[in-house]
Amino acid sequence: MDVHCTTCGEPWDVYHLRHDAIYETDLSPAEAKAWTALSPQLKLLDRYREKFKAAGFEFGGSILNVTRCPACPKDAKPDPDKAALKAGIVELLGDDEDAMVDAMEASGPERKWPTPRRDCGV
Repeated sequence: MDVHCTTCGEPWDVYHLRHDAIYETDLSPAEAKAWTALSPQLKLLDRYREKFKAAGFEFGGSILNVTRCPACPKDAKPDPDKAALKAGIVELLGDDEDAMVDAMEASGPERKWPTPRRDCGV
């Protein structure tokens, strides 16, 4: 399953984010391996966020909420609507990463919400 970058829409494999992306940082292999065993909250301590940022990744409230990635154009900004939607999903589903991925996937990288029809009283 994939989640998408809030800024550029690049798909990122969930397994890669959970287990492999940490090895793209400058942490030692032993430190990176230890990181994979941490709780979701500890995985985003400031120290790790800084390491990920140096590797091109930025995250919201979860390692699965990619707000910026190595594929993003240098001056690109996150889509505020997508950022708000993903932040809400993370807040609501918190520790249930599988449900979080399902919700993010269901919302899709280019999900367009329908405009209410004026003739239906909405």
